[in-house]
Amino acid sequence: MRPSRGPSLPRAVEEVGDQRCDLGQVRLGAEPPAADLAALNRAQRAAPAISELVWTGSAVAATRRRDGTPGARLAACLAEAAAELLADPGVTRIRECEAGDCVMLFVATHPRRRWCSAARCGNRMRVARHYQRHKPR
Repeated sequence: MRPSRGPSLPRAVEEVGDQRCDLGQVRLGAEPPAADLAALNRAQRAAPAISELVWTGSAVAATRRRDGTPGARLAACLAEAAAELLADPGVTRIRECEAGDCVMLFVATHPRRRWCSAARCGNRMRVARHYQRHKPR
């Protein structure tokens, strides 16, 4: 009997993606679903990270390493990034782009910032607004 290779790469990532902590809730200081937090914690425990120490010839260097299948390692990295984002006090500055056809989130560096990219979404919205004001009636 062959040992299990673990979940396939796409499925492991999907499992983490299925646990969608409501970022909107967390941004407002509301409690996210406990099951979502537990799933992110499980994904991280499936491939724990260690700082592996090696001698480089002149100094000790630490390299982050994970055990587990490639899918479990990737899922753990994604879950760890999600955990860091959700626990970061800056999560309250995350906003949704106000462009109607954009699904991006961004960290607002200025209180009046409305778009993920002023050059892309902001410009398209300004052009559309200009067109609406100046179109022939």
